[in-house]
Order: sequence, then structure tokens, then C-alpha cells
Amino acid sequence: MRAAIVARLTPIFALGFAPGVAVAAPCGQPNVDHTFPPNGSESVPPNATLSAHYSAPADYVDETVRLTGPAGDVAVDVLYDEAESMLRAQPRAELAEGHHEIAWPALRGVATNRGLGLTAEFSVGSVRDEAAPRFSGLTHIEWDLSREQDPCTDSLEDRFWFELGLASATDDLPPNLLAVVVFETRGGNKTQGSAPEQLAVVPFPEKRVVRIERQAVGDETVCFAAVTRDLTNRVSGGGDQEECVETTAPPFFYGCSLALRTTTGSSGFVVVALSLLAAARRRRVSRA
Repeated sequence: MRAAIVARLTPIFALGFAPGVAVAAPCGQPNVDHTFPPNGSESVPPNATLSAHYSAPADYVDETVRLTGPAGDVAVDVLYDEAESMLRAQPRAELAEGHHEIAWPALRGVATNRGLGLTAEFSVGSVRDEAAPRFSGLTHIEWDLSREQDPCTDSLEDRFWFELGLASATDDLPPNLLAVVVFETRGGNKTQGSAPEQLAVVPFPEKRVVRIERQAVGDETVCFAAVTRDLTNRVSGGGDQEECVETTAPPFFYGCSLALRTTTGSSGFVVVALSLLAAARRRRVSRA
């Protein structure tokens, strides 16, 4: 199974990853939600490629990305990656040591209004990034279930939340400069044999937990895999470490809510039998 996952992920890495569910945005508005390197980063390698992730698909129409360094404006080549909703700025020469600031533009959404841009600051060091990061993949999964009002559709929606544990990662530079790319390899609307679906790209978290949200579609087996990527776009291993969990369709009834949680390799849920029995008992007392 894991060998098959690697075979399915490899062509996606070569193409810059497959399209996936974007991080939740207000009614599809493409706001900058993550920058690479993150705002306030230090020891950024001089050979870094800079990028910003937009929370929903956007239309890039040659908007300006302005990068300034210790000596003033820095020339960059800009490319928008539709597959990842990522705007990348490649400096035409290696970055000078010292303080830099980059202003990411506001982009218009696909059939929505223009989102919010973001300005980030970082400090460049003297150490180049020469090698791919090392990462052994996911370690465990926990999940939860919620029913919330969708502000865009004004209707209740059942959603799964997955907390994915990450193994430690190492690179030429500190791991906080890495990105984590998360894929759903099974579950949702995917059919057997379909390509993994990218769900998120986020900075490598200090607590080594990534939280993923998506719509609940019923009882299903859900599987994830993840890799890390450095600022030179080199990708780690770890994509063969697939972690799976059994989820349960939400047995909601009006007036009550139910939260479910389980870990990898087991399936379990909070049973509402006591609440139902208590309600039935109250009805019998009332009739008496």
C-alpha cells in the first residue's frame, strides 16, 4: 500500500502538487493566509524562493510583488501557481544578508471580490540551503465532528476536524522555515485509484500538529499523508507514511450535539444512548 502511495505522489511533486481543497476563506475570498518564510523569520537562506499562499483560488493579473532589502528594492520574477493557490517570487540574485520586507498583493477571487494582501518581514542569514529536508511523515490522527452555521449559505453543515501528528523534521536550517504539505489519499469524494488531494500547505508548526477541516460526507475511512518542503522547493520523504482513521456519520438530533474522537488504528465514538434513554424516561413519566 505504502509503495503505491509513493508512486501516486511522485508525479504530483514533479508538477507542483495537485489541486485541492483550499484553507477555509470567507465565502471564497482569496486572502493571504500563510507566507514562506513566515513573518518575523530569521536565518532565511540567501538562495530562498519567497511565496504566499492564498486561502482560495485567485486570478493573478500581473499584480506587483514588492521586495525591499538592505540596499532598497530587489528585482524578482513572479509566478502564480494555480494548483496550490500560491504566488511565488524568485529573486534574480541571491538575497543580501540583513532585513527584508515583502508586500504580497491583494488578488481578485474567481467569481468573488478581491481578497486581502499581506506584508511580511524576515532576516536573511549567510547559510545557503543546499539539501532536501528530512521528514518521516505522519505519526497519528485524531478527529472531531462539529455542526456549524455556514455564513455563506446560511445553513447548518456537518464538518470533520482532523488533527495530524507530524514526525520531527530536519534541514540545513531550522524546521520553522519548512512548509508542510498535507494530502488526503482516501476519503471524501475520491474514487479508488484517484490521485491524492492536497488539502493544506502551512508553515511547519512548533507543536508538530496540523489541523484540517472539511465537510463530513458520512461513514468513511479517511487516510492522509504529508511531506515537508524547504525554501528552495526541495521536497522531503515521508509521503509513504499513510495514516488512516475510521470516521462515523453524524447521528445528530435537534436540541443536542455530539462530538466524536478517535486515534489511528481504532474507531470509537461518544454514544448518546444515555441521553436518549433519559428522554424516553421523561416521556413515560409525563404520560403517567
